[in-house]
Amino acid sequence: MTTCARCGHESAAFDRCPFCGEAAAAAAAPERDRAGDGESAADINLPAWEDPAAPFPGNLIETWRRSVLEPGAFFADGPYDHAAVRPILYYLLISVLGAALSLTWGALLPTTQPGFVETIAEVMNIALPDAADTMGSTGRLADFFLTPFWAVASLVITSLLLHLFVLLLVPGRRSLTATVRAVCYACGPAVFAIIPFVGGLVAWIWGAVLTVIGLREAHRTTTGRAVAAWLLAAALPVAFVLLGVVLVIARVASGV
Repeated sequence: MTTCARCGHESAAFDRCPFCGEAAAAAAAPERDRAGDGESAADINLPAWEDPAAPFPGNLIETWRRSVLEPGAFFADGPYDHAAVRPILYYLLISVLGAALSLTWGALLPTTQPGFVETIAEVMNIALPDAADTMGSTGRLADFFLTPFWAVASLVITSLLLHLFVLLLVPGRRSLTATVRAVCYACGPAVFAIIPFVGGLVAWIWGAVLTVIGLREAHRTTTGRAVAAWLLAAALPVAFVLLGVVLVIARVASGV
């Protein structure tokens, strides 16, 4: 049966209502029925990065723009039950881009902080060749090429910690996949590494704000609960580090 949108007359399928002549507008009804739960596919706020019709790199740029500059609209009603493969790929691309921008500034500006390789060599008391000339440069290159590994490790640890406190604080939360998607799309400020000196700090603060917004929308909770989950997740590693420092100081002080 087809219902006329103007006069409400019901009859067999027709192109125009036999009573008022209005064109039939019931073609979209089967789509709504297939979507289920009264929600059609058009109701899902699909990021451009996950839209198969959006070409690269336009989909990457548009997703970055909306997630960083319009986070409220971007994270609202997202496909949080979808697989996180595409968001993880976005996260890796942005992380590598941020590392590349940071490496560029590191090469142009003098550094007073050793990189990863120099730090490990110093801890293990290993002399590097021409250390006076290469201090920092070798470590920066190593950090860049290891970026995908650090990014994956950071994503796993951050997502698990955040979801742990989401489980404790948020009733009616979604799955871990929703948390992973929120964390992945909150990484956009990493490209602010292009700003010398303060870029890292700006990226960290802005990324924290986006993560809170993403958690709020992903798990349909309040801003207060999302902030609490983020603060607890951020404080836990710091607490372990401080505990380790206290234990080392105590052992040194006791002469053991």
